[in-house]
Amino acid sequence: MQTALYQNTQLKSLTGLRFLAAFAVFVAHVPGHWQEYDFGKAPIGAAGVSFFFVLSGFILAYVYVPRFEKSSSGKFPIKEFYLRRVARIWPLHLVTLLIALLGVMGWQAFWQQDHTLAKSVLNIFLLQAWVPNHKWGYFLNGPAWSLSVEVFFYAVFPLFLIGGVKRFVLKYLTVVLATILCVFLIGVFGPGWGSAGVQFDSLIRNLPPMRCFEFASGVACGMLFLSQSQKSRRSSALDTGLEFFAVALVVLFFLVSSWLGFYRHEQSPGVLASFNYWYRFSGATPVFSVLILVFATSRGWLSWFLSSRLLVYLGEISYSFYMVHMTVILVIVRFDRIEGPWVAPLQIACGLGISLACASILYHLVEVPFRKAIVARVDPRGRSSFIQTLGTSWRAEMAISKIAGIGVVLLVCVVGVRESQFNCYDTGRAAAIIESSPDEFKNVRFGDDAILLGIRWKQGDDSGVAIEAVWKLNSGRRKIRFLKLLDQKNQVIGRGDPNRTVFHQAGPQEMIIDRIRIKPAQMDGVEKIAIGFFESGRGFAMVDKGPRNLKMQQLCVWMKSRQ
Repeated sequence: MQTALYQNTQLKSLTGLRFLAAFAVFVAHVPGHWQEYDFGKAPIGAAGVSFFFVLSGFILAYVYVPRFEKSSSGKFPIKEFYLRRVARIWPLHLVTLLIALLGVMGWQAFWQQDHTLAKSVLNIFLLQAWVPNHKWGYFLNGPAWSLSVEVFFYAVFPLFLIGGVKRFVLKYLTVVLATILCVFLIGVFGPGWGSAGVQFDSLIRNLPPMRCFEFASGVACGMLFLSQSQKSRRSSALDTGLEFFAVALVVLFFLVSSWLGFYRHEQSPGVLASFNYWYRFSGATPVFSVLILVFATSRGWLSWFLSSRLLVYLGEISYSFYMVHMTVILVIVRFDRIEGPWVAPLQIACGLGISLACASILYHLVEVPFRKAIVARVDPRGRSSFIQTLGTSWRAEMAISKIAGIGVVLLVCVVGVRESQFNCYDTGRAAAIIESSPDEFKNVRFGDDAILLGIRWKQGDDSGVAIEAVWKLNSGRRKIRFLKLLDQKNQVIGRGDPNRTVFHQAGPQEMIIDRIRIKPAQMDGVEKIAIGFFESGRGFAMVDKGPRNLKMQQLCVWMKSRQ
């Protein structure tokens, strides 16, 4: 075994890779709130989570297989293992859960949810992924669903080690076959995409046993790594070549998979859709296994870069970053309506900076101190109480230099967000818009979806158009507020921002400002601009007054002939 050999050297590169995986999840969540940034069909965030699952299996095998094999009693250290797992994930989970509750949802909206108590209990004890429904799995702090899967991994990990490597091979093949069978059965008997109860995609993506293949593959990698001879040495040039090969293999895998259409969403539920969807979230496991194995044994240039002090530190705080980033994004966009080509990049960059600063704070004040205090309970050398250990850790982690550096980053990013902020709940601005609105655009009802209270527009010197509309929203509104750019024959020649950020997050009965900007390049040949509400399966919301089309499906809010 070569555990000691790589404990403080090569595995640092895996810590750096951990941050890149967490960053991929952050990037994947950007288009959901800044729609102009679309990164294509490749599942960037899914890849980051899948990498975490494979790496988790590798690290646990790396740490515990030698201990299990060297144990004189032949028993797995159950108590220590599970106490360390609890110390690793649970304190930070509870804190970020509370942050999400206070920062995003709020007490009033929290208690208005369906099955609030049951969802909260499942979230607290990390069981939410066992309910294959998005409203349960992503309740409060969405990223925590993956911790629920990790808890399942921790439960089955000791079973993988019993009987040694030979029996593990049989267990691994069992996991592979069981996964294939489950994916097939979901395709045959599973629900449809839009099911209100058990959901097709949640069964495959979130249900813990469906992700066991990734974890078991990581355990296999860890055992393979430990079985390698210590005398095996390669040149730095060869290591660098292998590292670039491993990275190229991962990139090529996603490019080819996307080109072959394996990441399509628009498939009817069935066996093919089931396997395609499983492939989307777990199919990269083999190439991630190669990547981890190469960087765990390599001393090339890329390993040197990933082992740099900065990337190792970012990797150490990556768990906190992963757990807090979604809350930061939601808080930033909660009161923002993005306008201007420079604003969105600024907000995204500031969101990343605030997430990293908050992750650093959580790492030093929650993750490390509580982990040390809990683990001290199984340390035979530990003589301090839980409170004493926690206090000592806090004093050690709260160095002036750390606080100052984190504070500067946080302050700069918060100022950047405030400078690009537009409050879509500004009652004074809403009143001014309604006051200046033509009567035909006041109190226009769009079915049971929303009421347009008023609207105003401004023709810019650059031939662009800025529109501000005030809405009163109903809870059962259709999913898309569309914007159509029409020519003289009422043909659609372009579309504007559907503003999903505002309309998806705003609660019912809220008065909200919908800010729209049509760029000059989009206005070429445009004679009219129309808005309405639409949803697949429900069709269009009918407009009750104002300049409408013949089918009364859209309201014309701007005409070139009137300017």
